[in-house]
Amino acid sequence: MRFIALSLLVGISLLSVSPPVTADSVFRIALSAGPPSKGNPHAGGAATANFIWPTVYDSLARVDNDGVVQPWLALSWELVTPTEWHFKLRPNVKFSNGEPFNADAVKATFDRLRTDEALGFLWHNQMIFYPRVEVVDDLTVAIHTDSPHAMVAAYLSTLYFAAPAHVNEVGFQGLSDAPVGTGPFIAERWGPDKVTLRANRDSWIAPKVDGLEAIFVPDASARLNALETDQIDIATVISTDQIGLLERSGHRVEMRNPTRVLVMALQTQEPDQPLADVRVRQALNHAVNRELITEVLLAGLVKPSSQPATKMALGFDPTLKPYTYDPDKARQLLAVAGYPDGFAFSVETVAGFLPNDTTILQQIASDLSRVGVTMDVSLITYPQLVRATLRGELSGEALMADFFNNTGDALRPLTRTVNHACAGFKPWYCDQDIQAVIHEAEVALDLDKRRALTQRVIRHYRDQATSLILFPVVGLDGIHRRVTHWEPWNDILNFHLVEIDTN
Repeated sequence: MRFIALSLLVGISLLSVSPPVTADSVFRIALSAGPPSKGNPHAGGAATANFIWPTVYDSLARVDNDGVVQPWLALSWELVTPTEWHFKLRPNVKFSNGEPFNADAVKATFDRLRTDEALGFLWHNQMIFYPRVEVVDDLTVAIHTDSPHAMVAAYLSTLYFAAPAHVNEVGFQGLSDAPVGTGPFIAERWGPDKVTLRANRDSWIAPKVDGLEAIFVPDASARLNALETDQIDIATVISTDQIGLLERSGHRVEMRNPTRVLVMALQTQEPDQPLADVRVRQALNHAVNRELITEVLLAGLVKPSSQPATKMALGFDPTLKPYTYDPDKARQLLAVAGYPDGFAFSVETVAGFLPNDTTILQQIASDLSRVGVTMDVSLITYPQLVRATLRGELSGEALMADFFNNTGDALRPLTRTVNHACAGFKPWYCDQDIQAVIHEAEVALDLDKRRALTQRVIRHYRDQATSLILFPVVGLDGIHRRVTHWEPWNDILNFHLVEIDTN
């Protein structure tokens, strides 16, 4: 992985000049879900939220498909001291209500997220790591960190900026229904089932279409039908078995760059329960036929994961191999651990989280049953999933989750309030010995040292089978034939680049 760009990269395709816009061109996209916090980008975060927030908002930087941190609202950044970064901001950028985007706006966002108004927000919890923000000049902001951190720009790529005066007027609650950002669109109505937006012609990344409609359609078949009947232009999270059907209709299917490894996070912190025993967890990993799942149910688009990290992330270890499919070894491990007849556990999940998810869960349950393990599936809502992920609130013994590398960093899921490690609010796995290595990696400013330490951590998580490690999350988009340009970066949808043929 390449690291932070410290020069002014203005030649990338995403900053190209927009051509003339065809009158009344409206782009329509069907999403599996919308963010629970609607237009408030600070309360939480997940892939579905990042599908829609970039319509309105921008961040200081973005991470491209190669894991490179690219300039966005910030043109460059430099380390001044081990705990102080200076960001040079893009000039002449305005929020859609006319407010200037400058160093004062950046500072105001950080300051407000520290207040009690933001209690319970994901980014309120993150503010402990950014204790002070100072205005150096109108277009330079100093961001101080609580400890040395090499990947500040990468981590801040997920922080969106709203117009501060507008937030002062309406509060974070008002932002939910009336978002105001610097992005390519302006939200006219943010409803429970659909968001209607118009082009922000004054945006620094003005779009190539006149309007956008984001429709929340939980059912994958309904999204497919809407695409086939020309009601929408993009159907996100489609199933692999829909690829041929769409292609025969003259449409196409594209896979977004995987940034997440799907896992079944296991509750290991109950000492008297089977999943507290590493041999049991290793048995589960040997019991599941990942090759069958990826080749048949995911059409060979991805391979089984060897570790809880993607190839684009700093700290990915190319020497690690996936767990072998070996039911006999799984039974042997269970017997040695004291469970020769197996055991039962329950896993919580949402529906529609990836292509063919129901069939994949059925296959996992079938594989586990062959070694005597009974897996019960409990469906939860998307807001419940967010709470479980952030707060560690598991009703069962496992949760379908992921190790996310959207910042290009394999260490990120193990730090800063995420429940895969001791730093979490209520972690489902915690080992103080490896936690010390996690901390050492986190404060290492030398990237080679950080990479080596992170690989050591990743190997520990793989060998200790802290989760049932599965495969990269497949994000498939069905694309209508009238869409002539579609260019996501990972799970960030670059809406300002969308082009459609209205003839």
